[in-house]
Amino acid sequence: MNYEDLHPITTWAQVVQLRDDDLLTPAELTLLDAAQSGLVAQIGRTVPNLKSPTVLIRAALLRYLILGGCKDFRTQPSGVTVNGAWIGGTLELSYTTALGPIDFFNCKFANQPQMQQLHTDGLALVKCSLKDGVDAARIQISGNLTLNGSRIEGKVSLSGGVIKGHLSCTHARLRNEGGSAFKAQGMTVASSVLLEGTTATGLVSLLGAQIGGQLVAIGTTLHNPEGLALNCQSTQVRGDAFLREATTDGEVSFMGATINGVLDCSRATLRNPAGYALNAQRLMVREGFIWRRLNDVTGAVDLTSAHVGDLWDDPESWARCDRLYLSGFIYDILHGSIKVADRLAWLKKGAVSQREFYPQPYEQLAKLLRDTGHRSDARAIMVAKEQEQRKASRARWRREALWRAALLDASRTPAETRPEALAALAKRRPNDPNVARLAMLHPADKTMLNLAPLTLAYAQQQFRAEQRWHNIRVFWRNLGSVIADRVFGVVVGYGHKPERSFYMLLTLVLIGWFLADKSWKAGDFAPTAGPVLMSESWQALATDERIANPAKVWSDKYMLAPDGTPVLTAGRDYETFHAVSYAVDLVVPLVSLGQEAAWAPSTTRGPWGQWLWWVRWWLIALGWIVTAIGAAAVTGVIRRD
Repeated sequence: MNYEDLHPITTWAQVVQLRDDDLLTPAELTLLDAAQSGLVAQIGRTVPNLKSPTVLIRAALLRYLILGGCKDFRTQPSGVTVNGAWIGGTLELSYTTALGPIDFFNCKFANQPQMQQLHTDGLALVKCSLKDGVDAARIQISGNLTLNGSRIEGKVSLSGGVIKGHLSCTHARLRNEGGSAFKAQGMTVASSVLLEGTTATGLVSLLGAQIGGQLVAIGTTLHNPEGLALNCQSTQVRGDAFLREATTDGEVSFMGATINGVLDCSRATLRNPAGYALNAQRLMVREGFIWRRLNDVTGAVDLTSAHVGDLWDDPESWARCDRLYLSGFIYDILHGSIKVADRLAWLKKGAVSQREFYPQPYEQLAKLLRDTGHRSDARAIMVAKEQEQRKASRARWRREALWRAALLDASRTPAETRPEALAALAKRRPNDPNVARLAMLHPADKTMLNLAPLTLAYAQQQFRAEQRWHNIRVFWRNLGSVIADRVFGVVVGYGHKPERSFYMLLTLVLIGWFLADKSWKAGDFAPTAGPVLMSESWQALATDERIANPAKVWSDKYMLAPDGTPVLTAGRDYETFHAVSYAVDLVVPLVSLGQEAAWAPSTTRGPWGQWLWWVRWWLIALGWIVTAIGAAAVTGVIRRD
């Protein structure tokens, strides 16, 4: 009789018959004694390398004892515990209920154990060797499931299982290259899932699992470079999730997962060059997300629409990401660096996806900085957002202009090479109506259109004109956008720094003050009132070559007569000149101090007067522009939020 192919054993009489026929191995006799006394069946100390009667236990006998035996031979409620045995045949426990826990230590399984929908108090496969995996889908365990230190080839299937204790698979070696190494989709674990120190080749899937405690994958090595290395999509973890010091080759996905504690990725190494190193779209972490001191990140990190409580990070870890997506990423408290330069580098890297700019990451950080009292930093972030957003708009216009230029070139291409050009355009934008229109205007057989040659030529010419005029409009739009950006950015910081308008006005006043003071001292000013200019007193002073500054002499209270005696001047009651007030009158349009109305620079007396006469027009124009933009920023016409 083949040791592995015994018929199912259901009665004690069958066991007695095997014993009487001397068909039970020494290991099986040891197992019977241990099951009757409730002790460990100590077959060996290590996993057996060779199948021999001293270590062989047939699966049929083992099943009989695990299920409790029969009325003539009852297994002890403590269950079955085997150490160091070779399990021959297939251990078939599907859709059964075990009496007590099932514990295997240092055992080797020749075939895949079948444990689908098994009900048991506990299951342990500690430091065991399994060449075909374990099929334990929908298993029901009222205690713990332990796979610590085991070497398992093939798939470990726990999908839909319910474990009322913890699931421990620490320091194990799982291998199912190209498939699932550990599949626990939809599993419910009342306590924690422990994967610390485990190495898995193939997919480790906790898709949709519900974990009542922690998910611990500290120091875990997961290798599945062609797909998902760790799949925790829609997983719910009531405690913390630790990927600290983990090494992964393949995608780590927490998409749509909920973690009530923290997600710790510190010192991890995440590699997936062609895809996502970490996919955390719509992830919810209620306490905190730790992204510090990562060893390496190769691939994309996607935090689109994720929401975390505290964000613990450092700039070096973000800099290691090849690609970063932060659109919709929300964090309540920031514990990392708040240096504007570091944060701007982070935002600039993460706010662009598929060549489109998303302003939300900037808005999120600025809001947090404002709420925590860092208002100047928040304004700097918002100014940077405005700059990047406008750059992105212009880049989008330029891409459209390049596309229109490509359409124009294809329309001009010789007929023999035009099909290739049309195919290249269709590949770039398959659904663009202009490509279809271009193909229709340049058919291989012109007789198919039933159009006069002149009509077709006119339509082609009109198409080319549309592309040219579009690019002309884009050119002027870009130019206008650049000019407006520079003006709004410099004057009021895009509405976020309205105090700049005051500094700009002050600068213009200082320029006007300097020129006015120099012009006045050089004698290059004259009254603006017509009667004064035509009066004998002013004409006498203005035409006297001995007087270098007639305006000053005329407006002083006294002047010296030819005999040296002081006499009252005719202009002593005229508006007294003041260089600062004159500059304010020029620059600030809402203020009138009477200086500009009373005095004007002369272009015929000296170079300072000529300079001021020309520069004052620029001062007046710039004063109006700066004042208007500043007022709009202060009153909220230019939105800041």
